[in-house]
Amino acid sequence: MKQIYYALGLCILCSCKSNPVSVTMLDSDSSELIVVDESEVKETRDIYLSEIAEDFRIVRFDNVEEAFYSGFMPSFSENYIAIGKKPVKLFTKDGKYLCDIGGVGNGPGEYSSAYDVLIDEPAGRIYVAGFSKNLNCYDLKGNYVGNIAFPKPLNKGKLFKSPDGTISAVQLCFKEYEDNHFVAANFNPLDAGDSVRYVFSPQLEISIKNEEGATVGFNNEVWSYRCSDRQSFHTTFNDTLYSYNPQENKLDAIFKLDMLPERKGSSFFVYRELPDLILADIVGGDNSGSIALDKHNKDVWRVGKMINDSFFNLRYGCRGLHDGYIFEVYEPLELKEKLEKSLENGDVADSDRAKIDSLLNTLHENDNNLLFVSKLKQSKHNQ
Repeated sequence: MKQIYYALGLCILCSCKSNPVSVTMLDSDSSELIVVDESEVKETRDIYLSEIAEDFRIVRFDNVEEAFYSGFMPSFSENYIAIGKKPVKLFTKDGKYLCDIGGVGNGPGEYSSAYDVLIDEPAGRIYVAGFSKNLNCYDLKGNYVGNIAFPKPLNKGKLFKSPDGTISAVQLCFKEYEDNHFVAANFNPLDAGDSVRYVFSPQLEISIKNEEGATVGFNNEVWSYRCSDRQSFHTTFNDTLYSYNPQENKLDAIFKLDMLPERKGSSFFVYRELPDLILADIVGGDNSGSIALDKHNKDVWRVGKMINDSFFNLRYGCRGLHDGYIFEVYEPLELKEKLEKSLENGDVADSDRAKIDSLLNTLHENDNNLLFVSKLKQSKHNQ
């Protein structure tokens, strides 16, 4: 299998907003790696929800017993929301409960816990990646219709759909399993079998060692959000964001945050790619925070506050990203406490207090969760 090599020519950009000193471009034969020097990013700006997203909605999930779920990472399509882990629950985009997707267990069509869910609405299929060799497939009524068998269990696999209808999977890859283990795979769900193509990459074999020399292994995560036109992902304790190219069956390095060891300390990075931005979250340590990069003009800044100007200009409401949507899930009492605190602190304009009071009166302890959700705007450069 072809390995990945980066023949790099260095071009250091000069200082101004269109050519910031914090950004370095590394060119290879197929992609452009953007490197941001964290220590050089000085400016701080807020991000308003309306700048990156539209059609803000509050979704109330059904209160019937079978609609309650655990696990808060939703998957979205145009008309459906899938959420939960044990089992995954399927709802309409307005929160009406439709069905469980498969079931919990070890039999055909069952899974112990879902790590990722992909709704392929045009094809009428839902894929659930659990912790087994089988990628389970269901119809839009939650019925099991078959599976794709991988050579070994998916290690926290994340899924993508390509415009040609093929499905891709990326996962953690461990050096301990050298026999036919992979970083990424691509296949036609209608005719998988031997047509599954795998990418093996020494660069992404995750065998991180802690100070005692023990393998970190499954403490890593695969961070992938399906919010851009690339199949981008990265793993905990890895400082590079990669993109899987299923047509060429290869990986490209596309973004890296350089941070001095004395500033990084015990922190790690979580990268999130949007249509026009890459958000680099520095998690933990004394210098935690977020850095935003405009992918097109290479402008870069530190993110101050994320302001939900679609919801009373409050500093909460939508922070999660998945499937081209920005969202947040709230338990009723959690949201009630936040709103009451906002009123108490004077964070809400006097003209909006009656609207907040009205919303508070609808929040009840035993109700199902609420979803704040807004669709990400398409890239300005594609319009």
